[in-house]
Amino acid sequence: MLSSLYSGISGLVTQGQAMAVIGNNIANVNTVGFKSSRATFSDMLYQSIFGTAGSSQVGRGVALESVDDNFQQGSFQSTNTPTDLAIGGGGFFIVRKSNSKEIDYTRAGQFSFDKDGYMVDPTGNVLQGKVIDPVSKTPGGVLTDVIIPQGPSQPKQSAFIGMAVNLQSDAPFKGTVGAVTGTSGLSQVEASNTQFPMPGAYTGVVVNLAAAQIGHTGTNAASFGTPFTGAVKINDYEIDLPTTNGPTTAASLASYLNSALAMGSAGFANQVWASWTVDGGGGEYLSLSALANGVDISFDDGPLATGSTGWTAADKSSTDLYGSTMTLTSVRTNPDGTQSTKISTGKVSSQVGALKNWGDTPNQSGLDVTLLPPGNFRIVEGTSTFNVTGFNPDQAASTSNYSSAITVYDSLGQPHVVNVYFRKGWQELANSVQTNVWEWDAEVNAADSLNQKNTVPPGGWGYLRFNSNGVLTSGGETHTINFDFSNGAQPNQKIDLVLGSGSGGGSTTQYPMASTTNFQTQDGYAPGSLTNVTVSTDGTISGNYSNGQVLNLYQVTLASFNNPWGLTRLGGNLFGETYESGVAYTNAPGVGSLGNINPNSLEQSNVDLATEFVNLITTERGYQANSKVITTTDEMLQELLQIKR
Repeated sequence: MLSSLYSGISGLVTQGQAMAVIGNNIANVNTVGFKSSRATFSDMLYQSIFGTAGSSQVGRGVALESVDDNFQQGSFQSTNTPTDLAIGGGGFFIVRKSNSKEIDYTRAGQFSFDKDGYMVDPTGNVLQGKVIDPVSKTPGGVLTDVIIPQGPSQPKQSAFIGMAVNLQSDAPFKGTVGAVTGTSGLSQVEASNTQFPMPGAYTGVVVNLAAAQIGHTGTNAASFGTPFTGAVKINDYEIDLPTTNGPTTAASLASYLNSALAMGSAGFANQVWASWTVDGGGGEYLSLSALANGVDISFDDGPLATGSTGWTAADKSSTDLYGSTMTLTSVRTNPDGTQSTKISTGKVSSQVGALKNWGDTPNQSGLDVTLLPPGNFRIVEGTSTFNVTGFNPDQAASTSNYSSAITVYDSLGQPHVVNVYFRKGWQELANSVQTNVWEWDAEVNAADSLNQKNTVPPGGWGYLRFNSNGVLTSGGETHTINFDFSNGAQPNQKIDLVLGSGSGGGSTTQYPMASTTNFQTQDGYAPGSLTNVTVSTDGTISGNYSNGQVLNLYQVTLASFNNPWGLTRLGGNLFGETYESGVAYTNAPGVGSLGNINPNSLEQSNVDLATEFVNLITTERGYQANSKVITTTDEMLQELLQIKR
């Protein structure tokens, strides 16, 4: 009978322990990340007894078998704090106890920064993670304290500029044509309207041509007797034949022309540059001899060109053999130090005035050339020079069609404005394809550089070539330019300029619309102060700085266990590793069975009050019932003692 007392006592003890578990759950109903527990009972050892039906067993009461943790996901509470973190799924935050190297684990993600920049929970435990390498942008190394100092972020010097612009295809000429010096008949040179001469050093050479006598070239005249009419042009001077009583034979025509050449009124005073003779032999025709260089002779339309003189259109024109020519040779220096040459040639005459877009097709120069007034209708031979300039570093704005400015940074994070100037250059014809050439020039103000004045041109320069559809065909690739910024920065800073498809925002084009910058970017920045911290779902902790940079600093590391129910509770929302739990397996959030990070959220307690209240009732009833066993057994013992009376 006494054993029933001990069974009742065991029931009271275990029900009381169960009540403690329930009370602890209810007490932590608002504890962040709290995981509820449940008490599990088991019956105790049994005593064997023998009855009439054989052996039987009588229980000795109840015992608390275990207190099991419930790791079911708790609901999330949204907050305004970016360092409030919740794990959506399995896993634990890893923390280091303050002033200790001991590692513990928790589901409570209520983190903030202490005075030293450590990311800690309310009790000072430091969150653990891995440092993100600033070059590879990936986390690596061993677990370490997450610490974000409040000091400024390091600057980054610019190493890349990407720019995409549209350049107006019908932009005006912005170059400069210099004064003419030399001894030739070349007196003045200007850029032709809507044309774009190539920059460079020009040499103009005027040569008066000479040829052997044109003999026996004409065909014997079929008939004579009718007076010739019309005109003969000698160096743009026309000798008109008389309308009455004019020459009727080749011989009389030759005599008339020779006398006209010697007339002072014709401007040929005392100079005989050509003579006309008559050759015969079954007929007569004119034969021409040039006695001086630079005489250009041609027949006017009319009877003189019909074959009556024996000189027909099938014969060589005098302009192919006599007169004057001019050659313009331009030499420019390319960005790589090599030189390119362009040659424009053609006939010139004694006319006074500009020769528009000088040169034979397709090598027109894009220049209007004016000759000196000829002496006695002969052009002065000789050589002249002049320059056509593109960009002028001292007057870049006025010598360019368009410019785009972008701010770059030196090694100290100091800003500098780089101006990229564009000037429409010239047209080329290569392989029957017309190409439009633009010049570009990148530079900073001289006051912003150590030796900018010693660099010609400053910064860097080059060419852009477009086809007839306005598409960039060359020049948009990477160009490395050098700057020596002032104020103590690292010298000779190299910056890659890309104007083509590799700019990051399309390619430069040439269309008949206003020049504009469609895209530009650069990769440098100044130092910045920390403004706030954000955490992404993969656990990346990023610092947001006042210079607009977002730097990935750490990645939160989570831990998992083969048997999380084997962890021991340490208080303060912490769990400790035990032999029963096994070792911790660590990885990034979202990998394997580990959950993702939910920033601006806290995991609430997973205590279900309804369940706990039901457990309160059943536990209370169990406790009452066990107490009744004890009182009932006591009454039975009282009855037994009264038998002796």
